[in-house]
Amino acid sequence: MIKGGLIRKSTKILSFILCVVTLFVFIFGIKPTTAAAMPFYDLRPQDLVERSKFSTQYKTSTAERKHNVYLAAKSLDNVLVDVGAEFSFNATVGERTEQRGYKNAKIIVDGEFVDGVGGGVCQVSTTMYNALLLAGLEITEFHPHSLAVSYVPPSFDAMVNSGWADLRFINNTHNPIIINSIADGQTLTIKIIGEPLNEEYRTKSVVTGEIPAPKEEEIDDEKGEYPELYEGEKMFVKYSKAGITSDGYLLTVKDGKTSKIRKIRSDKYKPIRGLVINGKAKPKEENIEELQPEQDEIILIEDIYRKLHDNLWEKFLNYKKYFDKYNFL
Repeated sequence: MIKGGLIRKSTKILSFILCVVTLFVFIFGIKPTTAAAMPFYDLRPQDLVERSKFSTQYKTSTAERKHNVYLAAKSLDNVLVDVGAEFSFNATVGERTEQRGYKNAKIIVDGEFVDGVGGGVCQVSTTMYNALLLAGLEITEFHPHSLAVSYVPPSFDAMVNSGWADLRFINNTHNPIIINSIADGQTLTIKIIGEPLNEEYRTKSVVTGEIPAPKEEEIDDEKGEYPELYEGEKMFVKYSKAGITSDGYLLTVKDGKTSKIRKIRSDKYKPIRGLVINGKAKPKEENIEELQPEQDEIILIEDIYRKLHDNLWEKFLNYKKYFDKYNFL
């Protein structure tokens, strides 16, 4: 682990060497042809502090996705970015392949959630993107998802892909930047360590519109994958969801007051089309013979009926004699 004290000591040594070289140049009249000849020409050693910190939650993720988040976060931890250097997420984390230990989990491809190796890594790049914004660093490349994600507000996501989509930033400060990354299975936290900030940065997401949700796609269960879903019945596998348009703003705060508001991006997130399964299963035909009572049961029922009838008829005749005797009728 790289400690802040070690960085301060190193920068002071480099500053001393720079002073010696400058004195040598002044005495002997030698002038460097370019600033690149002196890589620490603009170095201004300061104590390194926590410039920013940003966290996202992933405790409800699958075990495979949690594993991928941990692997990517581990690759970022304690990475040092020199003054003026450009950082690349893909170059630092490396390809997301099974050979490198990444597992299958849900990823977003062209507006659809599908299984893919490395699912979850985009949460790491998104968390880092927000930490970079709060640290006031110069982000040179980022890419939005095609769908809105749940772990950050709209217009503050940063999708990465091993092939073409990267997250990059330049260390535009006068001292090294150190990245700290911790993933504990529930919370992912990324800290940016560097020279102190002169102001505070905050982010603001504004939803500017809604894209209507499409009607759910209906599929007949011709393959019989839902044997308990009978004809005329429907089952919603996935509900449709509206898309949105949004803007992202970066606010500069100094002495407790907002001194600057800058719109940094505008995004459009696709709606999600739901899925409905139409049942095709037919109820089982019941055996009519099984529903017929046994002969003994029929005889027993008839016997009960006859006895009940005879008993009631006998009572009626007795009552009639009584009524006739006393002229009640």
